[in-house]
Formats: sequence, C-alpha cells, structure tokens
Amino acid sequence: MKKLLLSASVILLATGAFAQSTTATTSRFGIKAGVNLAKINASGNNDAVYNDNAKSNVGFNVTAFGDFGVANNFFIQPGISLQNKGVKFEGSTSTTIGAVTTTTNSSIKTNVMAIEVPVNAVFNIPTGNAGAVQISAGPYIGFNISGKNKGTTTITTLNNNTNASTTATTSNDSDLSFGSSTDKNQSSIDFGANFGLAYRASSGILVGANYGLGLSDLTPKDSRANANKFTNRIIGFSVGYSF
Repeated sequence: MKKLLLSASVILLATGAFAQSTTATTSRFGIKAGVNLAKINASGNNDAVYNDNAKSNVGFNVTAFGDFGVANNFFIQPGISLQNKGVKFEGSTSTTIGAVTTTTNSSIKTNVMAIEVPVNAVFNIPTGNAGAVQISAGPYIGFNISGKNKGTTTITTLNNNTNASTTATTSNDSDLSFGSSTDKNQSSIDFGANFGLAYRASSGILVGANYGLGLSDLTPKDSRANANKFTNRIIGFSVGYSF
C-alpha cells in the first residue's frame, strides 16, 4: 500500500512539474467525494441473462486531484482515488403445495474497494465570472485491495388456511481474494477510461458526474478458459472543492 501511494504521489508531482514548465497557468489542487452506482457487465455466453438481472451496487468515491494548465482552458488532471465498486443481484421464487406457500427471497452483493490512478484531460468552457463547465476524459488504472460477497436468503412459509406464517433468514458472507490464479475471485488490476462533466464555480466549489468504463477482464487470468468477459461500469456523482 505504501509503495502504491508513493507511486501515485510521484505521478502527481511529475505531471505538475511538466505542466508548470510549459504554461503560465496557475495550478490547482482539490478533493471531491460522492456516490457510485456500480455494476459488473458481462459479455459473451449468456451475457443478456446476466446483465438483465444485475443491479446497481451503491457505494462511494473519494478523489484527490491536481489541475495543471497546458494551454488556454485546457488542463491535465492526474489524481488518486478510492472507489467502491461491485454489483448486486436479487431474486424471488414462490411455490404452493397444498395449503402451504413457500416464498424465497435471496440477494447477493459484491463490494470491492479499489485504489485508482486516473489521468484526465480537462477542457474548460467559461461561463463569465461565475465559473466554468468542465468536460473531461482519460485513462485510469485501478488496484483492487479488498472485497466481500454478502449473501442473504429469507424463506417465508405461509399456511393459507390459517394465515399463520414463519420466516427464517440465513446469511452467507465471504471475503474476496485478488490475483491471477484459479483460486482467486477477481483480477487484482483493472484499467479503463473515465468520462466526466462538471461545473466549477469561481469560489472553487465543484459539482460533477463521471462514467467509468472498465476495459480489462475482471476474471483471474488463469481462469479465462471461456469467452465470457466481466468489466466494471460505474456512474459516479460528486461534490468537491479546488483551490
């Protein structure tokens, strides 16, 4: 972890030094945080069934970044980010035998915490003295550091003659492991592209939205024997401040 944070800091400093040597534009630093709506997208065999049942996993994001001017209204924005990713599935089945109806509700949620290093190109569209609209795009590399599967099953049995019912709930939680071998749950590295739209007021307050398009297969390398590919998809909303 220390090596990862050090590497990200070097990227920030190196980019800043380059930008300041090529432009007189003032550099800015900032922080933003918000909510993620994350899914894992499937492509390949039975991808339609998987994608139709996948639901958004609600998480969070926190990002520290720097804006370094390279031209008029054009910035390079490297950063370091903590991203909560994953996916959620929910289902319900009901059967009736005689006077007894049994309903089973189940859900499983995958939570993954990742450290990302994005490097975005940002174009400013000034809105007078009030601020500027910011359009951004660029690559990111992510490192999965922790994760958990949380499963819950609730079974309700109803006697239709007496209206008496019983309910039992069981949980099945497990930690995720990351790497390239077949005994791992996900790959440890993720890369892709970010696309963002934000508004920065002259006071420094930021409000924005971001779409993260994962391009690398989350399946561990040694387990990629079929045509299925799983990639991250994230819609993020954030507020922040830059100075």
